[in-house]
Amino acid sequence: MVRPTWRDIARRTLDAPAGLAENHAMIHGRYSPMPTSRKTIATLLAIAVTAGSAAAQEAPKPPGPAMMVHFDYYPQDRPRIHALEHLLARAIQRADAGELGETEIHVDGNDGYEYMYGPDPDRLYRVTSPILKASSLTARSEVTKWYGPRRETFVIR
Repeated sequence: MVRPTWRDIARRTLDAPAGLAENHAMIHGRYSPMPTSRKTIATLLAIAVTAGSAAAQEAPKPPGPAMMVHFDYYPQDRPRIHALEHLLARAIQRADAGELGETEIHVDGNDGYEYMYGPDPDRLYRVTSPILKASSLTARSEVTKWYGPRRETFVIR
């Protein structure tokens, strides 16, 4: 294919206004039988279909934690907190009960919170309670389980 000169392109543009898309394609060195407007529609449609299927595949995350453990600690307990995190995360993962979320520890060294996410707060508690009861950090801590808008708070015994 011989590349057209600017005069050929200008003449075609002036002679046939309907061929603007074809002339545009020729300027950029490619020819496409589909007009630009159809290409645009096809591209947008493909993007919409792909985005829709990707959004449908993502599992919705719960709006908030299913369970929270509030415990007291001292700054020298931080290594024990990290060890507790690993034990809890492994137990929750093995039981396929959800996931361990973030651990919030206040800088003044007295309040700590473990957040856990999952579809069933009772199952999360059944899986984690032996670990929580065995740890000196959380043996007498306060647990809050959320059931949608309702919550239940109690002390581990």
